[in-house]
Amino acid sequence: MDSRRLLTGIGFIAFLALSACSDDSQKPSAKDDDPVCAISVTSIDYGSREIGSDTDLSFDIENIGTGTLSGTAAEASGDFSIVGDPAFSLGEGEIRTIVVRFSPASIGPKVCTVSMGTSFCDSVHCAGVGDMAGDYFVDADAGLDTNPGTSGEPWRTITHAIAAAGANTVIRVLPGTYDAAHGETFPLILLEGQILIGDIAGKGEGAEKTAIYGSGTLVPSQGSYTAAIQSGEGSTVAGFSIGAPYAAMTFGIFVNNDDMTVAHNTFTSETTNLYGGVRPYNTGTVEVADNDFRTSSYGVYATNWFGTLVVEENEFENMSIPVDVSGIPSDVFIRGNRIVGGGQNGIQIQSGTPLIENNVFDHPGGFANYGAIRCQNEEANPTIRGNTFICARGVRNDNGLSPDLGTAGDFGGNDFTGVTGASVYHMGDAVLYAIGNIWPHAVPICGTDIAITSSGTVIWGTDAGEQCP
Repeated sequence: MDSRRLLTGIGFIAFLALSACSDDSQKPSAKDDDPVCAISVTSIDYGSREIGSDTDLSFDIENIGTGTLSGTAAEASGDFSIVGDPAFSLGEGEIRTIVVRFSPASIGPKVCTVSMGTSFCDSVHCAGVGDMAGDYFVDADAGLDTNPGTSGEPWRTITHAIAAAGANTVIRVLPGTYDAAHGETFPLILLEGQILIGDIAGKGEGAEKTAIYGSGTLVPSQGSYTAAIQSGEGSTVAGFSIGAPYAAMTFGIFVNNDDMTVAHNTFTSETTNLYGGVRPYNTGTVEVADNDFRTSSYGVYATNWFGTLVVEENEFENMSIPVDVSGIPSDVFIRGNRIVGGGQNGIQIQSGTPLIENNVFDHPGGFANYGAIRCQNEEANPTIRGNTFICARGVRNDNGLSPDLGTAGDFGGNDFTGVTGASVYHMGDAVLYAIGNIWPHAVPICGTDIAITSSGTVIWGTDAGEQCP
């Protein structure tokens, strides 16, 4: 085999010619004694790999110039590692194979960038998906609920699988539509420790959807709430397209006094007009990560919440209120999300002190009234750090006593340059701190960048007089 080709490995490798490596517009100009770097691929795709397994794939570095090409390969993710000596020193025409090992530690998509440690070489991007082996299997097309639930003889319905598999099991669900017509009974009520896994890489929306569509009254009843899936203590749902016929207070997943992980799903209203995505209720520890929310009214609706909630790396698109939070005491982290388009605001805090950081509010001209972040009541006092605002109004404080947008000892780092109206709209009487942010103007303009409608004050700098009014 040509030594410049990838070593054979499990998984699909995307071959892309790296013409940029020898392009003088991209690399340092070659002199008589300069190396020129050529890399066999620019990206490696490992596909889905079981947690705890190791998969080795490789690429080649070649010096097609003169002189010596030296560097040290280094990966930027804990799920990927360089096998063997990462350093290389190549003379003219010499080739070095770099082996990269993918060892997923948790479910979900993983990425890394392997740098070569030299300006002569481009980086190589690696991607893979952490997956889990199933204890039991469900197949909408080939399954029967009279089967034993093995990979060769899967069950037909998720409803039967949940009951038959028992607690603390992994149930793998193959593509198909799982609805009432298929024989499902809603809500699907998970047992303790059950892990329900579908199409993680495609978030349930792959070439053939892995879809759960339906809703039913919660057990025990929670008033007017209905849902497609109801939590079990320590349960996980990952890799599904989740929807339900429209009804007020119908959610894709309802979590009541449980610890739960909700990851790599799509909550969709494309055909079913799902009212809300995830409803954490009462207390517990809930992680909502890497989901796409396309619901009609709410994404994550965590009112009357008194536990730990992490909402991170999700995308929210075109709903009335993507994230709504209330509850004291509560430990809430809303970070790294992208909120695209939508309704009256992006994140609404009714009470509590969540950390809102590194989110992107991408809704040009939107949120003109309630703001991308709304602090609704006196007890709504979030810490707001490192967010990017592209909208008509940034943070609106109705009457929060101490929303924190940056202090002298801990700068806000929020970027308001994409805001066309007021970056901070203060309607209360309190003194707000908003120090260390990036404003639409080099010096924020009182009445324009910072608007105050009552007797309150916004301190935006550390020097005397750096405040509005």
